[in-house]
Amino acid sequence: MKVFVRLLLPGIVLALAPGPSAHPEAAESVTNQPPAQTHSRWGPNAWNEAEEPADWWGEIKRVHGHVGPWNVLGWRMGRAALRELNGAWGRHDLDIVCHVPLATPYSCLADGLVVGTGNSLGRLDLRLAEVMALDEIHISAQRKDGTGPVALFIPNARYLEKIRSRPAEELEVLSQETARLPEAELFVVRKLPRLPKSAD
Repeated sequence: MKVFVRLLLPGIVLALAPGPSAHPEAAESVTNQPPAQTHSRWGPNAWNEAEEPADWWGEIKRVHGHVGPWNVLGWRMGRAALRELNGAWGRHDLDIVCHVPLATPYSCLADGLVVGTGNSLGRLDLRLAEVMALDEIHISAQRKDGTGPVALFIPNARYLEKIRSRPAEELEVLSQETARLPEAELFVVRKLPRLPKSAD
């Protein structure tokens, strides 16, 4: 291989090898290498090493600042989403959209979903979508691998009325009730066919 030498300053020499264009086989060996994984992906890999909290109640308090019935309801819905769509905590294998009015206490559902699933706003697999009425509040979720249905988690509107705008001294009792009640009294699960992939 030829090496070109350029004199920069007295006593300093820079050796320049020919570029890749002079050696097509070298360029080919570079382009045939698999690209480094530089973006997080779902599934069991180095991007998803978090562990599910053993104390979910304490984790909600740590993440949200307090435990309330709305974030406990979000936690329950998140657990149901993993179950219904065969997801795993912290693997980021679900896309979840939290459809709520953009105001508290409704948006508190989102922090419960974080603790319940391991998904996050920063990873873009938990998103907020604004709705205008209590009756429109729901969670939608689907698998990222394109399999399975879209699952809707639709809360009981009467229960939402019960927990809406409650004083701080009632939060503990209502949160414990939300954790304890049968799922069917809190929300229903509906499954719909997912949209077909577009031709584009």
